[in-house]
Amino acid sequence: MTGHSKQALYATTLQLDDALIAPYGGALVQSFVPRQDQQDLHARLPQLKRIDISARELIDLELIASGAYSPLTGFMDRHTYASVLESTILPNGMPWGLPVTLAAADEAVDSLSVGQGVALYHDNEAVGVMLIADIFPWDAESETRIFGETEEQFPQIAERKARKIRHLLGGVVSMLISRAAEQRLNRHQWPNDLRNLHVQKQWNKIAAIHLQNPWQRSDEYLLKCALEASDALLLHSSTETARAQGGLLSSVLKGASRLLLENYIPSNRVLENPAPEGFFHSSSRAILQHAIFSQNYGCESIFLPAQGALAGSQQELTNLFAEARKHGLTIRHVFLDQPFHCDLCGGIATEKSCPHSAAGRTIFSVADIAAQLKHGKSLPPTVARPDVARAVARGMANKTDPGDVTGKFLYPHASEVSRDLVESLAGHKAGVLWMTGLSGSGKSTIAQRVGRELILSGHRVYVLDGDTLRTGLNSDLGFGEEARRENLRRAAEVSKVLVDAGLIVIASFISPFSAERQMVRKIVGAGFHEVYVEATLDTCEERDPKGLYKRARAGVIPNFTGISSPYEAPELPDLRLNTSQLSLDECVGQFHEFIAQAGLSRADGHGHRHAVRNEAVNA
Repeated sequence: MTGHSKQALYATTLQLDDALIAPYGGALVQSFVPRQDQQDLHARLPQLKRIDISARELIDLELIASGAYSPLTGFMDRHTYASVLESTILPNGMPWGLPVTLAAADEAVDSLSVGQGVALYHDNEAVGVMLIADIFPWDAESETRIFGETEEQFPQIAERKARKIRHLLGGVVSMLISRAAEQRLNRHQWPNDLRNLHVQKQWNKIAAIHLQNPWQRSDEYLLKCALEASDALLLHSSTETARAQGGLLSSVLKGASRLLLENYIPSNRVLENPAPEGFFHSSSRAILQHAIFSQNYGCESIFLPAQGALAGSQQELTNLFAEARKHGLTIRHVFLDQPFHCDLCGGIATEKSCPHSAAGRTIFSVADIAAQLKHGKSLPPTVARPDVARAVARGMANKTDPGDVTGKFLYPHASEVSRDLVESLAGHKAGVLWMTGLSGSGKSTIAQRVGRELILSGHRVYVLDGDTLRTGLNSDLGFGEEARRENLRRAAEVSKVLVDAGLIVIASFISPFSAERQMVRKIVGAGFHEVYVEATLDTCEERDPKGLYKRARAGVIPNFTGISSPYEAPELPDLRLNTSQLSLDECVGQFHEFIAQAGLSRADGHGHRHAVRNEAVNA
């Protein structure tokens, strides 16, 4: 591409025969620089004026190039921009919700002209080319009036104001995909690729839903309502993570949403794809844009929030959709009822399904939730599942501004009894003997034997078993990645409390990952000892005392350590007990020797340890 040439701008109209809903306007338009032309274009990029684009503008470029913004083929010129802002339509009369524009700094604008080809860069990487069709003023006042200037409402406005942007560039674009870009774009599903997946899966009714970072029980209810009426669900998520939603950080809610989707929603029927932040505004414009976007991906319907969650009225939105239908918007919009928790129903319901009065209904606003978390109050299970609620609470606590004096502050009371005094009265040091190993390796058997012998020889001991903890304190946890980590975190905190009470804690947990064991070590602090109970997988499967391996092999138990989930063996454990080679008595004997070496044995109990052990075995 030379200064005024139109070469290297590629737009392809795809002929679709997937029998799915047609794209908005009837055609899916893509614009990528073909691989065979990329080398030549790279050689000519230094001749072009460089325009640096933001992360949000990069997303817009990707969506234009992939056809997700069909029928757009580039960033809007002034006529298109003004038409969308003033009348919510493109110049050809097609309804359109949000402006798709490219900002330019003043120093760049001075050297640009209409008809000029430019190279688009992001983080020093060439990502596309553009033929400038227009250079015009940014109407910040109108955008602020329509969308709001706060980051929570429409972050691009605040970001551009901070950059002191005054001009926009319009023109057709083509995207240049490098190897680095391919890795970044792996998180995207392009419309044509997703349509092909629909065909492969034989899905006919694909739905989208206007939800950002679903994590509450009410969100879960809405997701499942949409799934009940569809073959699959396309869930668009924000690409930005630092924004706040009603006082709750988007980055925190994204993590909570991940927990909900992984543990409580069928993952094989939910497809996720990134979208710009503005898509999730509650305005009619944003919802229209989301609907257009979703139709281009092949979605047959889009589920929308209840009247109370809309910035405008349902009628306003219905009228906007009716006008868009004249121009090819055939996606069906479905309004969802406002969900709430009903005490008498014992769960989430809506007006259509709950026969009880409003007195027993609970609806928590985002502001209510943020206020509770800010003041250190736990979220009730009516708001979110316990593991999800804890993730939100922890995330908000970690992000709390230390200068915020209205937040929660904890000041644990210093004990008047030191740990040294407690250990002195017990006659031995306190500590945690953390036993890790595969299921069936012998952890619990060794722990129970050693624990009994220590108690009989006058030691203060508690055997903390993983299964026992899961039937009580941790009975609310599932077996997903985050739930397992939380299970071990709680076990570590319990162990720490028992150590402070002067006990020797023998903790028996599979704890398969080194990072999690390191977390436990950090929580417990001084007195932590890692004991690796080693056994081959064949040995453990042959023992299989609980029948777990058999069920795991049959696919009944997912993510089972050693079968469908890895086990990271400790590289340098404090003690290694190989139960495939040693007898129970030999392992117990080595364990006692280690306990003595670690300084945990009673001074008056070590000499008669073997006699006590024999008495315990024969009892």
